[in-house]
Amino acid sequence: MKALIFDSSLHLATVPDPVPRKGEALIKILYSSICNTDLEIIKGYMGFQGIPGHEFVGRVVNKESLFYGHRVVGEINCSCGKCLMCRTKRRSHCVNRSVLGIDKRPGVFAEYTVLPESNLHKVPDPVSDTEAVFTEPLAAAFEILEQSPIDAKKSVFVFGAGKLGLLVAQVLKAKGLMYVLFDSNEEKVKKARSMDLLAMPLGSMKKDARAEICIDCTGHPKGILTAIDHVYPRGKVILKTTVARPARIDLNKLVINEIELQGSRCGPFVPALEMLEKKEIKTATMISEIVDFKDILKGFSMAKKKGTVKVLIRH
Repeated sequence: MKALIFDSSLHLATVPDPVPRKGEALIKILYSSICNTDLEIIKGYMGFQGIPGHEFVGRVVNKESLFYGHRVVGEINCSCGKCLMCRTKRRSHCVNRSVLGIDKRPGVFAEYTVLPESNLHKVPDPVSDTEAVFTEPLAAAFEILEQSPIDAKKSVFVFGAGKLGLLVAQVLKAKGLMYVLFDSNEEKVKKARSMDLLAMPLGSMKKDARAEICIDCTGHPKGILTAIDHVYPRGKVILKTTVARPARIDLNKLVINEIELQGSRCGPFVPALEMLEKKEIKTATMISEIVDFKDILKGFSMAKKKGTVKVLIRH
């Protein structure tokens, strides 16, 4: 099969088709999308080499699978089911896990991929392929509320109106929460406003502006510093950004202001698919480009450009 390989550089290559083991599904990729994590991987994040990519919708093609013939999306953490994390319902933190296209498992920038059936979710018929490909990042947006519900009376600042920030803001809006979305790129602010989101240029923010909860979705090393600077004492900073070269943090600020710091990663697929089925999330306006798989290198170049939101790959 044709696949995108990262081994210090990105290039297309022909590699053997993956072979599913018992309890696994062979999935023909229909669409995938480029995430900020993919852009960080090619800068050295996680030391990953192989086939990247983890956001996808596909169709199961091995007849032995319970999902045969169905369109599916998949959770990216593949767990052992035996360790303490798995036994205490923390499977996404399994000490023996592999992570699709990120750590010890080939990803979806290829014709086929393999995942355990326990990771798969059927895509409802009303959800199109180009909507379904947003399931994984939308689930990551939901994880914020899954970890700790936000009081409707508390103010929330979201930093970064990119791929994830737009989804986070839409989830907050749908739940009736008070939020403002900030970005330094005015085109992204305009995009957010066109989606009926409350968005402001970062440059217009007053130095003393504060919120009870600040969420970093910038994808930039300095995003955490901005969030810490604009959270109230005894407030909470939620981190969604992962980068190859993280920023240095003045931990004194956290101690003096008694700030709670919370990491937030992958999330629940079921509510994400339900929201997509109900058409409560606007995805079409987030798509900057759709390129064919043969042009995926061009897709990566587009994804790096300022102002680009989401690049989809048609397989």
